[in-house]
Amino acid sequence: MTLICAYPMYQMPELDQVIAAWWQGVRRHLIEQGLSVEVVSKLPKLLSQPNDNYAHWRDDNVLLSQTCGYPLTHGLQGQVQYVATQSYHTPFSHGPMYNSVVLVRDKSGAKHIKEMFNTRVTVNSDDSQSGYHALRGLIAPLAQGEAFFSEVIESSSHRKSIALVAQGQADICAVDCVTYSLLQAHAPLEIAKLRILTTTQSAPCLPYITSLSTSPEVLVKLQSGLIAAGLDLALLAIRKQLMMGPVSILGGVKPYQEIVDQADKAADLGYEQLI
Repeated sequence: MTLICAYPMYQMPELDQVIAAWWQGVRRHLIEQGLSVEVVSKLPKLLSQPNDNYAHWRDDNVLLSQTCGYPLTHGLQGQVQYVATQSYHTPFSHGPMYNSVVLVRDKSGAKHIKEMFNTRVTVNSDDSQSGYHALRGLIAPLAQGEAFFSEVIESSSHRKSIALVAQGQADICAVDCVTYSLLQAHAPLEIAKLRILTTTQSAPCLPYITSLSTSPEVLVKLQSGLIAAGLDLALLAIRKQLMMGPVSILGGVKPYQEIVDQADKAADLGYEQLI
């Protein structure tokens, strides 16, 4: 059976060909790391396009994929292996750390997040670090355990959250800075009516993961192959279009503990969910 590889978190039609080219480069570097003939024979030539992210991430045949930091530390805890962290070059990124930009309509008179009290917020999903929990951490000290927003609207994607705010169906959203910067570069009209009100606390960028069935030997080769692809000058133009920086391996027993700590801090302030 062919192994599964995907890059599901920053997929957008404008970048399909670029992402496909990135995978070809990564695939080449993985092979150059000396994967066994058996593994190489199962390497897919094309990336998968999962319809159900959680079913995809939990599939025993996943060799390489990318998830969000919050699912890694919560819904997928103990069900996948951390591989490495892809950094991104945006005005809001710092090495392997990134944050979310909080967006309102450009005609909004708000100058501080506290002025968005009793407005409508839209989120991509309640398991999103960048679209939900980063914003929850920002609001928690202001909410004092009480409802802050008048309505929470789930959009299913950052791009749809942006559209809801731009169309006036919601008043505010948090979008990870990579998505925002990619749209700014490749679909600028979608954010033309919005402005950045503030940014959230930083957290580790989105992690690459692999199945629990991936052996330690293959895991090391995945890490080495990704790091090499992230430095390959032949892939520089592709990485620039995807705003990719180097790939790194975060240290520590729990490299994404910062996300857990931020969520716990908001809960300790009595704000366990966006309300």
